[in-house]
Amino acid sequence: MATNNCIPVQFLETSSNAFYFGAESDSFHSPTYNLQCKDNKFLLLNNDGQFQLQDLSAQEQCRPDCRFNIHIYNDSSLEQMQGISVMLYTNRNGKKIMACCRDHNEIYPEAMDLPREIAEAAHKALFCLTKLSGEKYMFESIAYPNKFLGFEPVEGRPSLKKLVLRMKGPDGVDDSSEVNLNRCNE
Repeated sequence: MATNNCIPVQFLETSSNAFYFGAESDSFHSPTYNLQCKDNKFLLLNNDGQFQLQDLSAQEQCRPDCRFNIHIYNDSSLEQMQGISVMLYTNRNGKKIMACCRDHNEIYPEAMDLPREIAEAAHKALFCLTKLSGEKYMFESIAYPNKFLGFEPVEGRPSLKKLVLRMKGPDGVDDSSEVNLNRCNE
């Protein structure tokens, strides 16, 4: 497995027998997104270091704790799955905080460096990202197949939701596992 290996460029001009291009991004830079659920709550890493969803104003959506990166991996071993292999993380105090899966359908934050290659078949922070329509996506856990990132209310605090793994039912995945990815202005 390797990182994405293409760099989008835009032709700018020629000068002194040279061509000049502007790079839109590079293969090691991960774009930043706000993750939004169907009832317009946004994912953030709260002050206690936990992932949660809550209502945010347009100004609050620009805070660093609401910005998430999606790092793409090339993975030929996942050919049976539709989508692309990704890791989802945010940055806090100079560290990358990954969304990781564990038993009991839990998603938890863990500080770790982005691996250049992933040797194990079921890494706890690896997801298969699938586009549904428009800006709607689903994140399927590689470690827990047929389980998707989803949202459920925090007990005793109905205005808040937490990030969990949701099982794919016989009729497919419910809409609590659909995520809107809104690209942040850099």
